Amino acid sequence: MSPSWSEIPTDLLYSILSKLSIPDLFRSAAVCSHWSAVVDKLRRSPGDQRPQIPWLVPEKQLLKDGDCNYQNNYNFFSLSEGRVYDIPSPATRFLKTVAGSSHGWLITVRKVSVQLLNPITQVHINLPSTPTVGGRNVEAVKAVLSSDPSRGGDYSVAFVFYSRFMRKEFLFFVNAGDEEWKMINGGGYHYDDIAFHKGKLYAVTRSEEHAEVMVVAYDLITMDSTPTWTPVVALPDIIWVFDVVSYFLCTSSDDLLLTRIMTKISERYINRRDFWKVKKSEYYINMVEILKVDTEEGVIIKMNNLGKYTLFLSAASSLCIDTSSLPDLRSNYIYVSNDFCEIGYRDNLVYSMEDETFISLSLPPLSSPRRRQSVFSSTKLQRPALVWFAPSIALHADPM
Repeated sequence: MSPSWSEIPTDLLYSILSKLSIPDLFRSAAVCSHWSAVVDKLRRSPGDQRPQIPWLVPEKQLLKDGDCNYQNNYNFFSLSEGRVYDIPSPATRFLKTVAGSSHGWLITVRKVSVQLLNPITQVHINLPSTPTVGGRNVEAVKAVLSSDPSRGGDYSVAFVFYSRFMRKEFLFFVNAGDEEWKMINGGGYHYDDIAFHKGKLYAVTRSEEHAEVMVVAYDLITMDSTPTWTPVVALPDIIWVFDVVSYFLCTSSDDLLLTRIMTKISERYINRRDFWKVKKSEYYINMVEILKVDTEEGVIIKMNNLGKYTLFLSAASSLCIDTSSLPDLRSNYIYVSNDFCEIGYRDNLVYSMEDETFISLSLPPLSSPRRRQSVFSSTKLQRPALVWFAPSIALHADPM
């Protein structure tokens, strides 16, 4: 009699399953009780799991099939499988805005409530309510998480909040177990991006005094009361050459990487009628630069090759993925989800560092976008901004 699949030695099965994607792991767990037990063991050892190819999730889950999303589902696009997964949210009746993603968690906000959510395991962690500045509420812009709460131990969450009243952005953070947010004092008035790297929080910020772009560091561990910022390196800003300059921070296993994307705007007039011309703006990325930030020496080094890494960049998340164990993901590429809401431009592109070329990333509808009236058509679809998310099925060290 031929051996049964359920009789595969545990160590061999563990090694095989550790190389699977999350959807395949769930399918494997349904084979038999032995396989299910090995998958459960793997989920309790997140360090043994391979990296996951990121998914895309809309920042706002607005409408679904033209109607309100009463089913309370987040929908995700799996890049490797090319399909959409609808995953229910366990936390609240109403879905929240995704302000960021880190270490397999979504950082979500709805009104004043803030929450960490792992949509795969359905675990959520409530954080303190959003702070106020000058007695007024603020809006979440971007958030990052220092480490995976599933592994136990301390972690920090940093947020960029915007005050409409003061027309200024503020940086706050909270540690695990804290009951309120702490403001980080600094000279910035705008934060392009933030990222944790080797125990410190880094930010790309624009100074109030000199309007220069700088990478600054914040030590959230050794500070005794109010954290302050330390300049790392000033960046030559070239916004006078390009119409929009965007900065993205992310970390590899060893390095802090800064991506600078320069976008040009071309304008032309379209004849709608003999007496009516309309100005049409077209946006295109003109240049991409990858800079390694030497945090010790305070210098930046231009990189022409990402080696084994591929970057996934969006306004709410910046991920650096090691492709060594991911045969379905090519290295030395940059996936860019552009979101310039202030000028009404959004696009999803893939950039080859080797060829210095772009291709468009074709996506299915994720959530149904809001409809808004247009001058020339009865309705116009507004696509939701997208967030890159690397899923995780690690079981929480202290289930909630």
